[in-house]
Order: sequence, then C-alpha cells, then structure tokens
Amino acid sequence: MIETLGLLGHGFLDCLTLMNIFCAVIGCLLGSLIGVLPGLGISGTVAILLPVTFGMQPLSALIMISGIYFGSQYGGAITSILVNIPGEATSIVTCFDGHPLAKQGKGGKALSVAAISSFCGGTIGLIGLTFAASALARVALSFGKVEFFAIVVFGLVLLTTISGKNQLKGLIVVCLGVILGCVGLDDLYGTLRFTYGVVDLYKGISFVTFIMGVYGITELMSAICIPENQGEVADFNLREQFPNKKDFGQIYKTIGRCGIMGFGVGLVPGAGSTLATFFAYGMERSLSKHPDAFGTGLLEGVAAPEAANNAAMYAGMVPLLSLGIPFTSSMALLMSAFIVHGITPGPMFISEHPDLFWGLIASMFIGNIVLLIINLPLVGIWASLLKVDFTILMPLITFITFAGGYAINNSVFDMGVMVICGIFGFFLSACGYNMAALAVGLFLSPTLENSFLGTMTLYKGNLLAALMDRPIAAAILSIAMIALVYSTAKSLIQFFGKQKAANQGEA
Repeated sequence: MIETLGLLGHGFLDCLTLMNIFCAVIGCLLGSLIGVLPGLGISGTVAILLPVTFGMQPLSALIMISGIYFGSQYGGAITSILVNIPGEATSIVTCFDGHPLAKQGKGGKALSVAAISSFCGGTIGLIGLTFAASALARVALSFGKVEFFAIVVFGLVLLTTISGKNQLKGLIVVCLGVILGCVGLDDLYGTLRFTYGVVDLYKGISFVTFIMGVYGITELMSAICIPENQGEVADFNLREQFPNKKDFGQIYKTIGRCGIMGFGVGLVPGAGSTLATFFAYGMERSLSKHPDAFGTGLLEGVAAPEAANNAAMYAGMVPLLSLGIPFTSSMALLMSAFIVHGITPGPMFISEHPDLFWGLIASMFIGNIVLLIINLPLVGIWASLLKVDFTILMPLITFITFAGGYAINNSVFDMGVMVICGIFGFFLSACGYNMAALAVGLFLSPTLENSFLGTMTLYKGNLLAALMDRPIAAAILSIAMIALVYSTAKSLIQFFGKQKAANQGEA
C-alpha cells in the first residue's frame, strides 16, 4: 500500500501542472455541457470532442479525454432531472425521483445531490481502482457467459419489482422490451427477425432512438394531451436549492452503500453502469422504511443511481487499463482514444508506462473534484430553466429531441421510429406501464440473447449442466426465480383481492 501511495503521489506531481489542470477543467466542462444534449450520450460526446486532443502530449490528452468522458456522464443526469429525458441507459433511474423533485420546485436540490453523489461514488470507485486494479481484473475475468446470463436475468427480474406497484405489469413490459430488442439480424446466425422487408430495421431498433421516443416524445404528447402535465413547477428559492444538514443525513448512507455496490457490479464483464443503477435503486427501496415513496421525489432515489453509476464507471476502467479489455461500447471508444495517442492499455501498460498510468489515475481524482466544483455553481442556472414558460420550453424540447434523434445516425428513418416509439410509449404509460422497464428490457435484450446462446453452445444445449458446472450462476438464477415468483404471486393476490372487494361493494 505504501508503494502504491508513493506511485500515486508521483502521478499527482505529473498532473499538477498548469497545462494538465487546464485540460482537466476544459474536458470536464465540455463533457458536461455537450453531454446535456439528448441523443449524443457518452460515446457521441467523446467521439465529437476527440479531435480537440490531437497534437497534445499523451498525458494531457488522456486527462482531457477522461474529463470529457466522465463529464458527459453528469450531463445526462441534468436532462433526466429537468425534462425527464435520459440521454443514456445509465440516466433512466435518475428520472424516477429526479423529475418529480424538479416538478416540486426542488430541481436544483436534485441536481446538487446528483453532483455530490457522483463525486462520492466516483471517489469510492477511484479508491478501488487505485489499490486493486490488477487483482480485481483477474477476478472479473473468471465470470463467463453463464454467470453473465444469470446476472442479466436477475437484473430484469429486479426491474419488475421496482417498476411500480403492479409487478405483473412490470413483468409484461420487460418481456415486451426484450422482444423489441430482437428486431433485426441475429448476431449468431444472421437470421432476420421482425423486419418485414424494411432494410433500415436490419440493424435493429437503436436504443437511444427508442428512449428519445418513449421519454422525449411521450413527455411532449403527455403535456399536449393532458394540460395538468404541462410541466408546472412549484416556486423555489435559489438558496434552498442545495442540500441542508437534514438532507445529508438522509443520503450519506445511501451514497456509501450504492457506491460500493456500483463498484462491485461495474467489475462484472458487460454488466456496466446500467445494471448498477437498477441494483442500487432496488437495494435502497428494499432497505427503506417508506418504499412506496420511491418514485414520488426522494433525494435517496437520486443519490442511489448516481453514486452507483460513477463508481461502476471507474470500476469499468479496471479491466480496460490492466488487461486492455473494454466491456462496453463507451469503454471501447475510450480505449480507441488511448490508442490514437500511441498508448495501448493492457497487462504491460502499468510496467511500461508507469508515469502515464499513475498520472491518469491521479488526473481522475483531480477531474472528479473539478466536476463537483464546476457543476455545483451551475445548479441555479439549470434549475432556473424550469421557470421558463411552457409555451417557450416545449418548442425548444421538441427541437432538441428531433435534432438528437436525427444526429444518432443522420437518419430520417430513425426520426420516424422515434415518433412511433413515442406514440407507443404514450399509450402504454397512460395504461400504467413503466417506460423504464420497457427501455432497459430493450437495452439488455441483445446481451441476454448472446449470453444465453453462448451458454447453450458451450454446454451443447444443456442448461442444467451449465448451472451444475457454475454454482455462482445457479445461485443468482435461483434468487431471481424466487423473487419473480414472489412478486408475481403478490401482484395476483392484490389483484384478486381488489376484484373481490369491488364485487362485495356492488353487492
């Protein structure tokens, strides 16, 4: 540990130059501002701003790229809270309580909690990354297709339990999302599914297009068709837009628990930040004395996913830096940015480039602090946007939504898909179905299918043999099945109980 601290100290010495601090500030600021735009997401933001780093020294370039990467993550939370439009799957859970808080006039407080939770979760993730990178990477690699299949199933089951009071509706909408994720070419056999001769559907339904539809377009339709949903916000005092002592008392345990959980989930190959946010939210809801209040505007509901998200993102750096293996598309883009600057992450990266490795780790600590310093003063500005008249705000949101939908693939077809998804989402939402469960079902569908087919191929179609051979996967699946049966039975009992009470009332 002493040696690690010494190396980290040298990393800080390399980073604390005017040029490197400037790169950290600019990277975090650009990432936060551009990450606000729905449709771009983390990968789009990094791709757009990558050319800015060309011609820089390697360490300065890596510092700016990392600042852009983690800054764009916080940018996604801003739109989730203010206008209920998540730019990435990782921001979906933040909508649950963040947007209700914004409608209550506490948008600034929600943004402050998101920034503080992101900082604390990121710090937990960075401590884990600093002291256990190589060892944790090897443990992560011991997880195979079977374990990952079990984890995804567990995540989908968890979705049904946190997607509303009616778990049966949650189960239905999760299954619907998984089916929508099957549209397009099958990755293993190349079979066309649900394309109906439409060439543009061969590549499937873009996840970002989908969430822009079921959140952005659905929100706009809801505001137009239901006047009381026109984003009216309670009056707020700017001085009250920051957490007080009581608020910190409510969230500090949540941040600690969810940061640790997020780091653990983030180490699992492919699980990433999205599952970490749902696991954290589900855990906090189950531990809470008032679980039914989640989704109505609780600060814990914002702190949990944001802390888990950032911790998981830093955990994802463990296999990337120590083994050279990116487990998500955004991590793959980050790795390509490293390669552009002549640096190849992997087992030899730490020994061959110790100055760059420890300089990068130190820069992440600095960037984490810079993000907090930059974003807290902007809270009042972002929160003030909610006071803009709805007749002005709606056209602006409409423009941003359609521009984001087009920018994903520069495709008019995608804009059409977005509108259809929005109409579909509006009617489902009106019927009481949870859009987050639908969206994450779509997001996890390809991963679920690939891990299942990989398991079946490896064990020649014998799932039982796979579970006998991998006891950890068997345990995870068993817990998932018990939770599914329990939640479904509970929903059915409640449904028939209400029916019986209604019949007795009529009699």
